[in-house]
Amino acid sequence: MKKWLLSLCMILALTACDNKKETAQANSKPVIKIGASLPLTGNLSYMGISAQRALQFALDKWNAKDTKYKYELLVEDDSFDTKRTMMNTSKLVYQDKVKAFFTILATSANVASTITKKEKVIHMTSSYGSQPADGYYNFNNMTQYDSPTDLILKELKRRGIKSIGLLVSNNIGSFEQSELLEKKIKEDGTIKVIGKHVYNPGTIEFRMIIQKMIENGEPDIFYIDGLTPDATLVAKYLKEVTGKVNLTTINDFIETPKRAEFEGLWFVESASGTDEFNKQFVAKFGEPVFLCGANLYDNLDLYIEACEKSEHCENDEVVELLLNVGSREGAIGKYTMDSEGIIQSEANIKEIKNGKAIKVEE
Repeated sequence: MKKWLLSLCMILALTACDNKKETAQANSKPVIKIGASLPLTGNLSYMGISAQRALQFALDKWNAKDTKYKYELLVEDDSFDTKRTMMNTSKLVYQDKVKAFFTILATSANVASTITKKEKVIHMTSSYGSQPADGYYNFNNMTQYDSPTDLILKELKRRGIKSIGLLVSNNIGSFEQSELLEKKIKEDGTIKVIGKHVYNPGTIEFRMIIQKMIENGEPDIFYIDGLTPDATLVAKYLKEVTGKVNLTTINDFIETPKRAEFEGLWFVESASGTDEFNKQFVAKFGEPVFLCGANLYDNLDLYIEACEKSEHCENDEVVELLLNVGSREGAIGKYTMDSEGIIQSEANIKEIKNGKAIKVEE
């Protein structure tokens, strides 16, 4: 009996020693701090929270492996306010000494990059336009303007649309996307733009805007490009003013958690999460991933992979590895890293059915 107890004690002691050794080894790993400024409160909180979860999802994947480095994620709330984004970036870069920084949407990305470029901190975002990728240390994972613009024009023509009205938010991403769409529509010549209105972010009264746009005739379809809750409000007032909701967009229907106003409508969606990734995300968090979430998952996944492959996880060597990623498949589906640090991906036609965005097969 005593021998059995003695053996048991020795086994427990050895196990404890092994556990302490593993803990000591884990604690001795160099720490890589990763920062993010996201809208965790305000109108875009559902996107910010989704992005935060996606970052944590990617981190959990790597934490389950035997990595060379220990990765810590520090997230600050900017409520999609540029002043707060600037404060968060300053804190995380200068005080917390993060080696990599993550944002979503061009408004925040362009503010953060003024600091990250100066301090040579890797900045990975998911934003409209190529500008957020400007500079050696900046990367952008968002389907760029040409792909969704060409696809929406093709679908408009396929559906026999002859006239369109454009409602555009005065923010850099929405404005540049709509400018390209209008340019390509005019070059094609088969669809007429019979009304255009650029409104300021925060506009909530769209009734008079719509009434003025249809004074000289109602377009076959309206196009909205803005940020939540713009598309929902436009759909509501379109129904009140015209009796129907002839509306389409690039992305905005999926940027809104409650999609009852868009039921049955088609739109173009940037690459923002495969069905399989969405399934895994819902299983883990109980909610779907929203626009930019899967993109940030891939961003962090790429960054940590490059860190692990690098000699010392110094930013210059990590950037070189990132720029040589080439083509692969991730949470957003198939994508390619180009020489400018832009992750190129393809857009899809989708339709809102029972509140879900379902891909329309060609």
